[in-house]
Amino acid sequence: MGASRMSKLCANAVPPESFPGFEAFREGDPHLDGLLRGAIRRIGGRVEVGQLSLDWLSPKKRTFAKLKSRAERLTRQVTYLPERLEIVGHDRRAMVIQLRSLPPYKDEDQIQFNEIHIGRDRVEFQRIAFFRRDDVKRQVALTLTQEHLERLMSDLRQVLGPA
Repeated sequence: MGASRMSKLCANAVPPESFPGFEAFREGDPHLDGLLRGAIRRIGGRVEVGQLSLDWLSPKKRTFAKLKSRAERLTRQVTYLPERLEIVGHDRRAMVIQLRSLPPYKDEDQIQFNEIHIGRDRVEFQRIAFFRRDDVKRQVALTLTQEHLERLMSDLRQVLGPA
């Protein structure tokens, strides 16, 4: 049986090196708090986030119900991003949950939204822009304060972390 549409979405993540001028980083321990990777660029007191992903190599089994519960908690916790997050899709067989900004940011040129894919042992965060004139969808950077970046990284760790 082939991979589901939802699991294919998660497999198509943009690697951190795809953001020219951004600094790739790695932090953490995959057996304790997960290995967090991403691409950031500091501009003054702000941070541009190109991509964030958390890999968890712990052998602990997770159920779909547990992932869904943690995804729901994440939608309540992450109130500091420009738009609020909602669960917009899931694939129980592949154990993947998709969260997205609702409503997304819109102007006459584009639509932008945050997207988070939660899998059995991986969480990915990205900002997507759909440019109306070109009819093109691209991953773009999200500008945050250092404090909000640290909160986001902590919140992502809690999705796959123990307890």
